[in-house]
Amino acid sequence: MKTAEEMYQFCQNTGFFSGSDRQWSMKLFSVLEKHLSADEEILVCFIGLHNRTSATKNEGFYAYALTNQRFIMGQKKMIGDDFKMIPLANMHELRLTKETSLDLLEITSLEGTLKIVLTEDEAPTILAKLKETIQQATKKSTDEDQLSKAEQLLKMKELLDQGLLTKEEFTKIKEDILE
Repeated sequence: MKTAEEMYQFCQNTGFFSGSDRQWSMKLFSVLEKHLSADEEILVCFIGLHNRTSATKNEGFYAYALTNQRFIMGQKKMIGDDFKMIPLANMHELRLTKETSLDLLEITSLEGTLKIVLTEDEAPTILAKLKETIQQATKKSTDEDQLSKAEQLLKMKELLDQGLLTKEEFTKIKEDILE
């Protein structure tokens, strides 16, 4: 997903805050769309109440998205936008806690703990989808790292076979690549 429209349709199809007003949702998702990099794609998105600290204190509704690179958050303000992000590598734990009839999605990262209010119906599904997608995204990048290491080793082996590297140089480079 790359556009606000695609994010809105995703929420409609999955039931992630699907009852929200289209125009209002599009404004929130447009903040995320504006901040995507060219090689970034949204994998999961939803809307929730941001940074709840008490029954009456929060920062309002935000659009949230998990991309192939980071977890992003955005809110359309009267003047300007509020945009925040957490790199995937900095995310440590996702869990649900219950407060009265509300479910809080807590995301613990190097930046601290973020608390997002979700409905009881959508919270478990959103949490499961986020965890599954993070696992797939991090596995994919690990697989790509392994592939690039294998490719590097093949290149070095070719240089060894051509006599451009000594056996000792090849062994040292191989150890460095495999670290």
